[in-house]
Amino acid sequence: MQGFFEELRRSVERKWQEILEHPFLVELAHGTLPREKFFYYLSQDDHYLEDMLATLGILVAKASTRDLRRFAVRLLHETVQGEIALHELLEKEEGFIPFPPGDVTLQYGDFLLRTALTSGPFTILVALAPCFVSYRDIGLWYARKLCDCTPFIYRTFIESYAGEAYGSLVEGFLAFLEEEASRAAFWQKEEVFAVFSRATHYEWLFWEKSYQFLEEDGRGEDSQKGSADPADQTHGG
Repeated sequence: MQGFFEELRRSVERKWQEILEHPFLVELAHGTLPREKFFYYLSQDDHYLEDMLATLGILVAKASTRDLRRFAVRLLHETVQGEIALHELLEKEEGFIPFPPGDVTLQYGDFLLRTALTSGPFTILVALAPCFVSYRDIGLWYARKLCDCTPFIYRTFIESYAGEAYGSLVEGFLAFLEEEASRAAFWQKEEVFAVFSRATHYEWLFWEKSYQFLEEDGRGEDSQKGSADPADQTHGG
């Protein structure tokens, strides 16, 4: 049981389900997602992962225990050897072109880095949790929904997050989050709910903006009027 994490997840339950059921992912599993939208997503995730690596580097420096520091180093290594290597493989697909970072990508990265620079390891773990855990849930949810019509590139992406290696990494992540929560004061626990909600909303926005690519006026998310910052919007959950 992941006690405190489950409290966090329940606080955004509706938004978490909206992530799992997002049409980007449904169409990805069914093989009907336009390739351009997937390539746009990959480009945005490339930019995001650079900020995640920097955030993890700060976590290494701020780790409260030797074990957490070593695990943060492992997260850095696994991100490079796992997700970034996966991207490099998928981006060899014919037709891939890189895109500059969009508004959500920039704001999500800025949120992670500002949180890491101004907070302790507990809050940093909470800010990263929606990304690590939702991808595990997405992998498990859609791995059983794949069909013969699912292209290799989409199948590879989904199955990479449904595997034992990634699942074990997430379980380790959650174990350290629970350990940090057990030492946190009541007010610290109360404060991180807002951090978790904001990070979860960014995760949803990441899928949403990639799905809307090509459909919005001006070919993508940068034509969107108004702020994409979830601090300016009503959160689900």
